[in-house]
Amino acid sequence: MALLPVEWPRKLQPLVEDMPLLEGQNGRLCSRIDVDVDAETLFVLNEIEARARHRKVEIPLPDGSGCLTGEMNTIIGLGSPTEPAGHISRVRISFHNVEKGGCADE
Repeated sequence: MALLPVEWPRKLQPLVEDMPLLEGQNGRLCSRIDVDVDAETLFVLNEIEARARHRKVEIPLPDGSGCLTGEMNTIIGLGSPTEPAGHISRVRISFHNVEKGGCADE
């Protein structure tokens, strides 16, 4: 039995709302975005990454037309934030094998 996707937390939605879909290997889609984060957000990102290991993650599309579903890659620390006020680090959030479609709860 396949596991249901891990739902992307609503409070992290602003981090990925402008994340582009890119063509990856073998014509499969991937997605990545570099963002500045505060300590609490970094903690939640690491928590979701641990829960999503070997599972898919489902990110609701901002316009409500469905979800992006993909496999989350390890969060990569990119060093100091570009906007230091209120942030502790810059990280890359990325996914592979991304598909655009309906959400699991629909």
